Amino acid sequence: MQILIVDDEMYSVMGIKDAINWGELGVTAVFDAYNMREAIKIFQEQEINVMISDIEMPKGTGIELLEWVNEFSPQTETIFLTAHDDFRFMQRAVQLSSFDYMMKPVEYEALEEVIRKAIRTVEKKNAELAQSEQYKPYYELWNKKKTLLSERFWYDLLSERIVATAEDICSLPAEYGIALQADDRLLPVVISVENWKRELNTRDEEVMEYAIRQSSSELLIGDCRGEVVQTKQGVTIAILYLSPEEVPPLLDSIGQKCNEYIDACSQYLNCTVSCYIGEPVMLHELTKMYKALLAMEYNNLSLSNQLNWLSKRSPEPAPDPSLPDFTVWALLLENGKEEELIRQFRNSLQFLSSDRQFGANVLHAYYQGFLQMIHYLLQKRGLSAHQLIHEAGAPKIKTPPRTLEQIEEWGTWLIRKVHRCLYQEVSVIPRLCAYINDHLRDNITREMLAEYVHLNPAYLSRLFKKEVGMSITDYLLNERMRIAKELIVSSTIPISEIAQTIGYSNFSYFSKMFKKVYHENPQQFRKLSGCSGS
Repeated sequence: MQILIVDDEMYSVMGIKDAINWGELGVTAVFDAYNMREAIKIFQEQEINVMISDIEMPKGTGIELLEWVNEFSPQTETIFLTAHDDFRFMQRAVQLSSFDYMMKPVEYEALEEVIRKAIRTVEKKNAELAQSEQYKPYYELWNKKKTLLSERFWYDLLSERIVATAEDICSLPAEYGIALQADDRLLPVVISVENWKRELNTRDEEVMEYAIRQSSSELLIGDCRGEVVQTKQGVTIAILYLSPEEVPPLLDSIGQKCNEYIDACSQYLNCTVSCYIGEPVMLHELTKMYKALLAMEYNNLSLSNQLNWLSKRSPEPAPDPSLPDFTVWALLLENGKEEELIRQFRNSLQFLSSDRQFGANVLHAYYQGFLQMIHYLLQKRGLSAHQLIHEAGAPKIKTPPRTLEQIEEWGTWLIRKVHRCLYQEVSVIPRLCAYINDHLRDNITREMLAEYVHLNPAYLSRLFKKEVGMSITDYLLNERMRIAKELIVSSTIPISEIAQTIGYSNFSYFSKMFKKVYHENPQQFRKLSGCSGS
């Protein structure tokens, strides 16, 4: 039996090695590593039965190491250690992929007992595998690939890389190791992280997002069939597989489960979360249902930390059968489907021209619906609809328009112009970065930024991280420290005044943040740069 201890604190590793009676546990070798890279190297050279790992390490977190170990050495049992007492709820979440979780400073007697249990678990697994040795290579390969396959299936389905038909409900998922019956329904629940109650850098957010996914798997999926995945848009979604008999009782209980999950996230994970519950659908209808939930989240600018039912929204007035579904058109434009929207737009105008009941009132309603869609979409992205619609070069039409030809020319131009604004010319993120740089000395929050660009905070956070490559918190810190560095190097302004200039009234905290970014305190940095000042 071989053990690996991974911790960036040398004395912590030495303490564990000296305090545990390894011989009594039947351990033949104890290895140590001080970062993820060293740990991986040991795994590549040795068979490790039990790994004891710190979660927070500078060169790769324990969570990242565990993900690698689960693929490379799935038989290894992992015991996590952490000094963060506000990660209490993650204790159970991480146990879904590890043997146990303990707080630092550890009690060595308790740790020894946990190691003993982990060793027993390894021995039991080895005995079970030994009974079917001839299938062992296939079992290990499948065990490593099954989760990756199923996650890939849902990722590709929801991003429309693969398209399911009504006949695919059994055969297509089976190719990825997912067992669905012909009459199964799928119930999607989108989990929207709206706000972290304490500042998190990009790495901390990734650790906590992992905890969000694992805890939702336990509390929302539980003993039911289903899976929690992260989509292309960075959205966490729980998908429950239900037989027709399971649908009514699950719909009766899922609301309570979501409310308990929302409360647990607030209490233990220090974040506000909302859940968006869809309706049970067939496999080929899931992507459309997922988009409806995203639209529901996207349009939610005022209500947070609560449960939202798609089926319980206020009913909207039935549209005129002569008019297109402008909500669907808005989604097409948001998703960059410019040519598809133009095709549907022109087809709808041809349909109107063939309608015997077509008149001026229908034409006016069509124009108003189209214009409202454009205004709504641009407002959500923080763009000026009035300036765009009335800029130089825009086709001139009378209001209300008198002919379908006028609407076609104007509408086609507008669709192409809005598409360029959304995807080529103007992005909300550069505007947001400019706003941040103009308000560095202010107490900027994610909610303040979301209100500035008229976006849902959770959606904004995902969009910002996707386009910039880091969290809003990290970007704000880096920009403040960049300005501070330039002033320290190029001026004789006292460092205390520089700190206040970029919004830090606490000089000690400013020094700590500066050292975090540049690995030297401000005074040392100025001294090395050759400038005077204090």
